[in-house]
Amino acid sequence: MTIFESEEQLLAELERHDDLVRKCAAGRMSFEDFSEQYNDFYAFYALDGHESDPEERALLAKYEARIQPHEFIAYEILGRICSDADSELESYKMAGRFGSQEAVQRLKQVQFPRPSPADA
Repeated sequence: MTIFESEEQLLAELERHDDLVRKCAAGRMSFEDFSEQYNDFYAFYALDGHESDPEERALLAKYEARIQPHEFIAYEILGRICSDADSELESYKMAGRFGSQEAVQRLKQVQFPRPSPADA
């Protein structure tokens, strides 16, 4: 292992970050608070495995379906967001950039797989 001390820690972090997405999407948390607490989860924990040893890469592969929504959030939502002011500019729109309101709408569409009994 390199990033996570155990499988349980990985699962706890996935659940915590899943919950942040759900809260923001449901309007129970502002996008600003979400961004601060979510803290670029996919990149911060190197969930692509680039900093992991073989044991941890195998663990990440085991939970690939649980990780995939966070990869989507990293690249398709957080990687394309800009300030709300800039999101009104035509050049940003043409580049596929958007502000926080659109980001929340996109978070609402993120689907998380149900954990299997083996995940518990």
